[in-house]
Amino acid sequence: MRIEARVYKILGTHPRVPKLLSWDPEICCIRMEYVTHGSLKDYMDKNEEKLSPELRLRWAKQTAEGLTLLHSHDILHCDISPRNFLLDENLDLKISDFGSVSISGAEPTATAGTRFRWPVMDWDIPPTVEDDFFSLGSLIYFIMSGVYPYKDTASDEVENDIICRCWYRKTTAGEVFNALEHVSRQHIAGVISGL
Repeated sequence: MRIEARVYKILGTHPRVPKLLSWDPEICCIRMEYVTHGSLKDYMDKNEEKLSPELRLRWAKQTAEGLTLLHSHDILHCDISPRNFLLDENLDLKISDFGSVSISGAEPTATAGTRFRWPVMDWDIPPTVEDDFFSLGSLIYFIMSGVYPYKDTASDEVENDIICRCWYRKTTAGEVFNALEHVSRQHIAGVISGL
């Protein structure tokens, strides 16, 4: 909890992070804002068929924005997954669960679940920013397709190039955000031209 409280203080107020309301080191208790719709995983499990491509794309951009914020403060999340992104009343994503982070190269206390972790991860080597990128690609795949990575499900809604760049660890969270912003503008232009 102490590490998590430290991360919230480092990050400050940001639309992609739940607000830290209080931290009591005496009893090791964090109080955060209530995030109305719970985890992305639970919300998608219940509403997957109702989710528009525009909402999925917005979420993909928001995941990249949240990770960009962490990386700009030399913080690796180390546990990127749908259960660690929360949805507020406007269905905007907030990155959460900073209990496994690595701050400035310190050893994390946990790693991402199997479906969101680099498959050839060496447990003797400290995590890198590229490990978070792989997890980000897996998360974007889940958001866009509605299925977990490594399923034999093809989806033409998945932005393959962006996801593959994450999986092959050849990008940054900021580059992913910019690429998704470009896809979003193209999608909106296509919708408008179809009117």
